[in-house]
Amino acid sequence: MDMDGDSPSSSAPLTPAGVDFSNETQAFDFLQEILDDSVLGLVGNQYARYSWYGVVVFIGLASICNVVQRCVLRMRLRASARNRSRPAKPANPLTQSIATAAALFREPSYPQITPLAASNWLKVPPLGHVYLITAYLAFILALVFINNNIPGAQHFQALGIRAGWLGAAQVPLLVLTSSKTSLIGFLVSLSVERLNVYHRWVSRGLLLLATLHFGLQSHAWNIYGSMALEWQTDECTPTGISAYALLLWMNMTSLAPLRFFKYKIFVVQHLLAYFGFTVAIAYHLYGTSSPYSTNYIYISIALYLVGQLIRLVRMIIVNIRPSKAALTPLEGSATKIRLSNPGTKSWQAGSYVRLFIPRFNILLGHPATILSTPSSHGGDMVFILRSCGSFTKRLLKAAQIEGHQSMHLTFIDGPYPSPHADFACFDTLILIAGSTGVTFTLSVLQDIAQRAKTHKILPLQTLHFTWVIKHQSWISWVSEELRTAFSMLQEAGVETLCNIHITGEERIAGDEESAGRGHSQEQEQEKEQDDKADGQPVPDGEKAEVSESHNRRSSDADISFAELHVGRPTFRSMLEKRVNQAQGETDVAVCGPLGLSVAVRSAVVRISDDLAVDKGGGLDGLYLHVENFD
Repeated sequence: MDMDGDSPSSSAPLTPAGVDFSNETQAFDFLQEILDDSVLGLVGNQYARYSWYGVVVFIGLASICNVVQRCVLRMRLRASARNRSRPAKPANPLTQSIATAAALFREPSYPQITPLAASNWLKVPPLGHVYLITAYLAFILALVFINNNIPGAQHFQALGIRAGWLGAAQVPLLVLTSSKTSLIGFLVSLSVERLNVYHRWVSRGLLLLATLHFGLQSHAWNIYGSMALEWQTDECTPTGISAYALLLWMNMTSLAPLRFFKYKIFVVQHLLAYFGFTVAIAYHLYGTSSPYSTNYIYISIALYLVGQLIRLVRMIIVNIRPSKAALTPLEGSATKIRLSNPGTKSWQAGSYVRLFIPRFNILLGHPATILSTPSSHGGDMVFILRSCGSFTKRLLKAAQIEGHQSMHLTFIDGPYPSPHADFACFDTLILIAGSTGVTFTLSVLQDIAQRAKTHKILPLQTLHFTWVIKHQSWISWVSEELRTAFSMLQEAGVETLCNIHITGEERIAGDEESAGRGHSQEQEQEKEQDDKADGQPVPDGEKAEVSESHNRRSSDADISFAELHVGRPTFRSMLEKRVNQAQGETDVAVCGPLGLSVAVRSAVVRISDDLAVDKGGGLDGLYLHVENFD
């Protein structure tokens, strides 16, 4: 054995010269030399810390950007309170520079290119997520290979050890991106939905590092025919394979088709697999020559337990006095739930809860956005759920049979706020909803209406509300709430417009002129870009037909606040008109099926690019907030 030293720091690399591999003792000794990580482990630990330095720096920068945005919005509120004209418009070079920088970063992050027809099999995240995910994967791979060219027999072992350390360091990040009480979400204002996207990709990054760890080390052993000897003599190998198998299983079952097939089963098996992975990886790392690497696992366990403890304590406080829910059947196979919860009297607009109704579901809560506000509906929480799964089908059936005759014991987990900007701080607000996505936009609408009426002069000057539904009868879901909110806004001097687009009917009830009208070729081209606004493919015969005759107010007294349209909206022309008329920054908030959000994203990007908003074109910025549901 040609060795001048016992570590990679020695001047001569480890080589097999003079080793008789037919001699089991010599082969075993040489294998131990390869496995020696007295120096490699220290370096691996150092680079594992580097990975966290990068994560902390990124979160810090994102938090600063979040604070700056909040400060800008607060400045607008103060300017509005002082009756300054156009409070949502940049007032000085500093705020103009911030607006320009925000526009340059936002516009490339908005598009989402994903196959809508196969969304249950493949869902590509928005480009903003893609950029961050690509940067994250490039970062951890760079940390594996940079300054890691150890010569000799330990070359691949050094790469494998570095990958293993970096993999262990990702486990706390995996937990942080999975928690509803995540510190990352609080600092950066990220929703649970977006954190889940990063959670899945951190898991895939961990799987990549684990594969490199196992593959590179196995190659290092196999070069000298020591693979079998390693498996026979090292207790770390079986535990490592166990952890790897569980990690691979969790990643495979997290793919969209399997995740959506039976979501409740997915959640249960995912938690069990994670617990098994935690035990296996802890045993694996503790059995190495660097047992202090298990600190990352202990940290992840502590983070998980703290998050669950916070959630449990909050649930106990909120549900210490049980809630009662009344069910009302609605048109379109929907159910309205009105919940009186004595323990919750305040929540932000757009918040959601997880509902536990023991009669219908015990194990897992169902997510539901609160359409009411603390000052509406007598302080009760109101939800609308369409029948699409076992839980919602049972709700609808009970509502149809029993009506208001019975009250149902209910527990809630939440409310959890939607981390959006203060929509009242923009000059123009465009709220777009599809189907039950109206619960989010209506909550925002009612909140702004109440604020505008009571005591605050808001920067908001124009509010455009758009709702895309299949049948006109669905308007009855929230007609009273819409009428009240628009009445309050008009009294406060806010310019309002409400458009309701009906996609499943050829004419508006009571309007004989609304069917069969043509439109221009340009409108047809725009409509083809938006023809999946409700998330469903549109047959040629059903394509939107929007004519001037549709842009009329319905004579129906119950919906006199709205303009009814047959067909899908042309988002590009609608948004372009509002941006051109705005006297400050415009906010677009959309909630609905994937097809709707993709169409709105595309329209926002094209308008931002064509009109050069906040980039010297003379027009102010365009901010987009998207809430998706599956």
